[in-house]
Amino acid sequence: MEQSSIQNKRARGAHPATRRKLVMGEVIGSMEPENIHAWRGIPYATAPVGALRWRAPRAAAPWQGVREALAHGPIAPQYAGLLAPLPKRIHGQIVGDEDCLHLNVFAPPWLPEEVPQGTERRPVMVWIHGGGNAVGTSASYDAIRNLAARDGLVVVTVNYRLGVLGWFRHPDLAEADDATQEERSGNFGTLDLILALQWVRQNIAAFGGEPDCVTIFGESAGGQNVLTLLASPLAAGLFHRAIAQSPVTETFSETQASYATNAPLESHRTSAREVENRLRRRFGGPAAGTARATADWLRSLTPNQLLSVFRPGTAGIYLAPRPVRDGVVLPREPLSEVFRSGRWNRVPVILGNNRDEYRTFLADKPEHVHLLPGGLPLLRDRAAYLTESGFLSQAWQAMHVDGSADAMLVGGHAQVWTYRFDWDEVLALPFVRPDLLLGAAHGMEMAFPFRDIAGELDVFKINTPFNRTARSALAHAMGDAWTSFARTGHPALPDGTAWLARTLDSGRSLIWDSPAAGGWRMAEVRQEIDQLKHALHTTPELQDGTARCRVYARTFLWNPLFAGHGDEAEYARWCTEFGCHLPATAFRPSVEV
Repeated sequence: MEQSSIQNKRARGAHPATRRKLVMGEVIGSMEPENIHAWRGIPYATAPVGALRWRAPRAAAPWQGVREALAHGPIAPQYAGLLAPLPKRIHGQIVGDEDCLHLNVFAPPWLPEEVPQGTERRPVMVWIHGGGNAVGTSASYDAIRNLAARDGLVVVTVNYRLGVLGWFRHPDLAEADDATQEERSGNFGTLDLILALQWVRQNIAAFGGEPDCVTIFGESAGGQNVLTLLASPLAAGLFHRAIAQSPVTETFSETQASYATNAPLESHRTSAREVENRLRRRFGGPAAGTARATADWLRSLTPNQLLSVFRPGTAGIYLAPRPVRDGVVLPREPLSEVFRSGRWNRVPVILGNNRDEYRTFLADKPEHVHLLPGGLPLLRDRAAYLTESGFLSQAWQAMHVDGSADAMLVGGHAQVWTYRFDWDEVLALPFVRPDLLLGAAHGMEMAFPFRDIAGELDVFKINTPFNRTARSALAHAMGDAWTSFARTGHPALPDGTAWLARTLDSGRSLIWDSPAAGGWRMAEVRQEIDQLKHALHTTPELQDGTARCRVYARTFLWNPLFAGHGDEAEYARWCTEFGCHLPATAFRPSVEV
């Protein structure tokens, strides 16, 4: 019933002007109130169910007649939360369907005989949703249709397999299935996105889109997937520009993905063998035997059973296996090394982050807030919260944005633009203070490039009449920058402000803010991990050594996004210097995400 409500959220009647002929067959879509055409729920792959679970996606089979594309396809199995259009009363429950490989297309309202041809075809933008590669759905991002209505582009949103169903490198699956090299990688979600881009290349001209002018863009895990597509040799030639909003660069080796490594972080104890052991402890299973027996048993489990052995955190995100450096789908080197080598799909790139990125992940955690009746969070210690979230957010920028951008530059790629999103005009309600809880938090920028003033992407419920003017100005500018980049490979701003490309000599980025707070402007805001540690070591904002060691531990030891940039020995030296007598485990957060 809940899934049906998602599919029918914007379902409308078929409109004859939307009839289009694709490679697989004919489709018919709807006319939207915004005076655009929409086609929802087009399958780009065969349902990955039964024997096709944990196999490379197969292209959708042809169909006879005219297929109605009027409603979103099912969401991928996940824990219900803020990132899917589901009622709050079922948040925390497992929802979704493995038959999730569908996409949606939005285009200007051309009659069939008016669809642009040849050099008149329009640029294409393909949105990859975020959600930790564990939650989310394309159904949440219909506001992207503004780019078709306002800018005349052809835009696509896509679903892909998530979590343990999307990334799972189990040796017994590879052996039992006589798997291809691509399937042995375990990168099924990545392979889904590659097939979706192949679908775009083969079919988007039918909607008036130019297959040789495709921009991929995404936020958070969607940004991470943009980076992995930049690195994947299998995605070469399928897109021509890329935008990664608040991306992460985390990938795993084959050993980390398949076998137990006794890692201290819970999120690094999600190898295929460790997940299998969790499942055996909960549901039994065949005695250790042949690879075929294990593979068949794993495929016999329901999505609910598979997901039940993970603990969801913020927005239902659970820390499952993630992209694997297998040497086929992804290079064996970490992404920063791939970019530094110059051997990647080199296209113009925009990379950016939000100034207060990490507050999204701290605002509901018991270490920092009391939850009042109704779930409203009340900060325990405002100063400590702002300081800790500040260092975590700067570490995100240093490692995942500036590190990636500078690596591309070192590898000889000059077409790199970076930004920082600073808009934070959240209402300063007394007592609760959402302005402090959020600031310019992770995910807050998404509405702006979509030109969403109406509030469809107002996940945090922060839009008010008081900030509408500022939101409108910023959305106009960011929408112009994103769409001009899609057209030409160079971002342009409506007032003529020059968004200068990044260089190694200058870590200059464009600051996005409202006119009252300085507007959009270039600034030197490069962050580096070593400089960040020095700042933590010396900042006057922390008055005692225990506080410094707490922030160090939570940033560099207990955070899965920055692990590897700190160690117990360095922590011990800090404790000795600052007189902290607590072990690092004393500062372990209740949930890692």
